[in-house]
Amino acid sequence: MTTVIESTWAVPTPVQLRGELAAIDLPRLVERHGTPLLLLDPARVAQQYRVLRRALPDVRPYYAVKALSHRAALAAIRDEDGFFDVASPGEVALVGGLGVAPDRCIYTHPVKKAADVAAAVRAGIRTFVFDNERELDKFAGVEDRVELMLRLEYRTPDALIDLSYKYGARPDDALDLLRAASRRGLRVTGLSFHPGSQLASVEPLLRDIRHAAMLIDCLAEVGIQIEVLDIGGGLPVPYDGAVPHVDSFVSAIEEEIRPLTRRGIRVISEPGRFVAAPAMLAVAAVVGVGRRGGMPWYYLDDGLYGSFSNVLSDHVHPTIYAYDTIYADDAVERDVVPSVLAGPTCDSTDVITTGAMLPALDVGDLVVAPFMGAYTSVTACEFNGLPKATVVVV
Repeated sequence: MTTVIESTWAVPTPVQLRGELAAIDLPRLVERHGTPLLLLDPARVAQQYRVLRRALPDVRPYYAVKALSHRAALAAIRDEDGFFDVASPGEVALVGGLGVAPDRCIYTHPVKKAADVAAAVRAGIRTFVFDNERELDKFAGVEDRVELMLRLEYRTPDALIDLSYKYGARPDDALDLLRAASRRGLRVTGLSFHPGSQLASVEPLLRDIRHAAMLIDCLAEVGIQIEVLDIGGGLPVPYDGAVPHVDSFVSAIEEEIRPLTRRGIRVISEPGRFVAAPAMLAVAAVVGVGRRGGMPWYYLDDGLYGSFSNVLSDHVHPTIYAYDTIYADDAVERDVVPSVLAGPTCDSTDVITTGAMLPALDVGDLVVAPFMGAYTSVTACEFNGLPKATVVVV
């Protein structure tokens, strides 16, 4: 029976944020750059990547570039001799421009243009993912230059985002798909899956590893040897409440993959959020104050179409603090009440939260939100002609 260590990772407290901000002259940065801002700490990116490597030494982590693609973040992982999960020609160009060797990259988008495959192969990338037979035709002419992994559909409805809703082959179709690849002269060396984003427990991941291991055994019985298993991502970070710490996942994962690694099967992963989210702090300013329905409304210069796009696209709810309550010289406690934070666009959908616990704010006051590195700057747009937040490397 797998033993899971009880351990949690909590939302940063105001005192903890005060400590992190002590080395940053935030008012000076705001004076220099204006707001909104995203403060990026590449050292934290590197630290999170190292945490994964130390925690799971038998699982090679390929950082999911889509989570945070800023050059400073990617360079931090490069300098850790890291590996990269890319999914578009743009991401291929980004990591290539940083001098990352193509053999340190895998191309994990299951459905792509034939031209994108050709461009990635020209760049030197060798490993690709597919999840249906029609995708195999896109590798015509490069059969001897690629190896494939079959993406499997393992539904996880209790994950924050079920990443098998859109992609993944049914496991019972795996044999037919591998034979279809073989008929085209393509070599399938691995299986991949994603257990879902922001997992509430390790159990969905363990269930998927077990099922994939059984499938590997079944394929071996008919002469098909699998060399690689990609277990995706899914490790959670704390946005508005405590989540299981990576320590509570480690022993259980190691126990499940040990029979595979003993057989020489390489296990890899695709961490994104876990590495990127803790590395960036959002800073926004109050540009308007009102009262609607008996509640204070504060209109910010960042919102759902900007850095807080993660609320819409990623279904997360970042914790937001008033800056002067966490790092004021006098450190005076102020009464807090439920408040609405709205973004700067004309769209009424642009409301970040209706329940932020905040003191009375005024125009020009700052608010800050930790854990804003993943799916924020990369998913922001310039709706209403409003620029994206400036990313400042600290």
